[in-house]
This record gives sequence, structure tokens and C-alpha cells, in this order.
Amino acid sequence: MAPRYAGKRVIAYGRSLGTGLASDWAARHQPQLTILVSPYASMRALAALHYPWVPGNVLRYQLRSDEAVARILTPVLLVHGAQDPLIPLAHSQALAQRAPSARLVIIPGAAHADVHRFASYQSTIDEALARPKQP
Repeated sequence: MAPRYAGKRVIAYGRSLGTGLASDWAARHQPQLTILVSPYASMRALAALHYPWVPGNVLRYQLRSDEAVARILTPVLLVHGAQDPLIPLAHSQALAQRAPSARLVIIPGAAHADVHRFASYQSTIDEALARPKQP
């Protein structure tokens, strides 16, 4: 990490498509906290769900969140809407199984585009951000 962040609490945050990038960055830099909202296991798995006729090997970037979270040793918060039709909850559940320090919070009634509008989402994020910096 950049020297100007030395001694400061560093948090990686990714939502939806950005969770692949955030999880990869977190695996390389081990921030104090990684927050992944509506994450997917891999772009290939997600593409196969929505575009099963497209060969998986055409993807230039695999965005393997499943591999990355397994290498994150610091706390990981996974937040997912229970009614997400774009990225099914099963993706977060699979990531929770692979991440050694993951906590999965399911937001009842939330879909993909509205998960941030739920009070339980906001309180979950607030609580995670309020925790003191880990040594």
C-alpha cells in the first residue's frame, strides 16, 4: 500500500461488478476490512448463468472472487440481498465458505439494485466501519 496510508485503517469496498476487483486487491494487500456487496463467485459462473450459449473461454477477465477471498486473511463482510435476480445469493454463500474470516449478512427483501436502501444494509455497514482498527 502507499506510504501515505501507513497507520491508517484501510478498507476495500466493492459492489456488484466491482467485487471481483476489490477481492483481488484485498487478497494482495490484506486491508483491515473487505466489504463485498452483491458479490459473484467468478465472472465465468455469472456469465454462464445469464448467457449459457456463450463459451466461457471468451471472457478476457475471469474476475475470480472465489479464488481471491480464499487468500484474504483479514475480516471479510459479504452483504447480499435475499431476492437478488442478477447475482443469486448462492454466490455469496459460496464465497463465505471459501473465505477464512468471512461474515455473510443477508438483507431480507432486497434485490440487486436496491440493497443499499434497506435500513439493515446501512446498519450493517455502519457497524462494520465503527469497529476499531485491528492491530
